Amino acid sequence: MPKESLIEQLENLSHEQKAMLNRLKRVEGQLRGIQRMIIENKPCHNILIQLSAARKAMHQVCIEILKNYIQRCLASKSLEDTTELEALIGAMLDLAPLSSEKQEP
Repeated sequence: MPKESLIEQLENLSHEQKAMLNRLKRVEGQLRGIQRMIIENKPCHNILIQLSAARKAMHQVCIEILKNYIQRCLASKSLEDTTELEALIGAMLDLAPLSSEKQEP
């Protein structure tokens, strides 16, 4: 049986997966824009503002991936094997804002 083409794989993605890919494509566009700003020698503060926005967007993608994972995967699995749960908790701790970062209201 032939392997699915990339187009077929994309068509078969869930709504959540398609939404996640769209978010990542927007971040990718932001990063390309930042690269262009550097090439065009735009003011440093403008570049930093865009970098901060891209960083926040990436952080939001991470949170959405975790939320989807928790809802979809953990709801349907037995938690007898704590390895996966420990890995999830580690990922959540990595995503937690650093104490030196300003908290948004």
